[in-house]
Amino acid sequence: MTYDVKAPYDVHVGFGQMFELLSSLHTFICRKAYKKTDLSSGWAEQVRGKLSPGLSELLDSMEINADWKVIYGLVCMLSEEGGSDEVIDRLESRTALELHEQALAYGIPLSEDMEKLRSLALRLLSGWYEEYFRYADANILIGLEQEAERRNKEKEVYSTAEWVDRITNGFQFEPSDGLTRILLVPHYHFQPLNIIYRFGSLLLCHYSAGIYFQQDDFLSPQAYRMIRSLGEKSRLKILKYLHQSDAPRTFIEIVRHLKLSKGITHDHIFKLRASGFIHAHFDSETLLGYSSRLSAVNEIHSSILSYMERK
Repeated sequence: MTYDVKAPYDVHVGFGQMFELLSSLHTFICRKAYKKTDLSSGWAEQVRGKLSPGLSELLDSMEINADWKVIYGLVCMLSEEGGSDEVIDRLESRTALELHEQALAYGIPLSEDMEKLRSLALRLLSGWYEEYFRYADANILIGLEQEAERRNKEKEVYSTAEWVDRITNGFQFEPSDGLTRILLVPHYHFQPLNIIYRFGSLLLCHYSAGIYFQQDDFLSPQAYRMIRSLGEKSRLKILKYLHQSDAPRTFIEIVRHLKLSKGITHDHIFKLRASGFIHAHFDSETLLGYSSRLSAVNEIHSSILSYMERK
């Protein structure tokens, strides 16, 4: 069945090698997320053991902050085509003034010292590419390219909102002033988390591609995550509260309903979001609130039956 619903923005699924290089680097820098990713802290420790002291020290000094967002935007701006090495060459060939002018036109927040940031970006990206990314499993990139192709083939089958929901496992992007384009990028390293940045009229959203390299025939990490997320009373209370609400609820409203601390409530909501049981409503980069996502109930039912019937 085809749905014809006009969205207030254009949505595309796209993938290029440099996007996954950024995602993998983001994963390594974001130390607070190690325990939340499917790769876990074991991946970071393994990678760290292979890095040169200089690069390891540089990465230890990095944070997911405003400068990192500018670097992210600059690389995306230069990633029209080509592999990671070609994008890095483009960054090296641009002067600080050229990058400043392009960033301004692209809607990237400007740095006070573009030359310093350009130098930092080159050290980070070239070092990470040479010491880690170029040796990563080629099947990761193949799988991500196939995921993007598969999702684009589905585009005409669903309304834009439904298509985005299926791809992102529950995201809903509300109309936002000046936002005209959303680029959805599948990623592997940061699963099941997301990376969302806005640059001018463009919103960039990395989503979990659902690519796993398992050695057994057990449930996928995502299916198993869905089962585990329901095995807790407070999370079931959140789902019931959202299901019986006539509008999305904010984080504070959920905290008041549960009568639990913000930290504990945040952890429960994260697990429900990661497993796809709730919608996350966004205005650009800003998370507005949550609502129930009943389609996930059918998904987990099918996954369990499929596993039970597997020979």
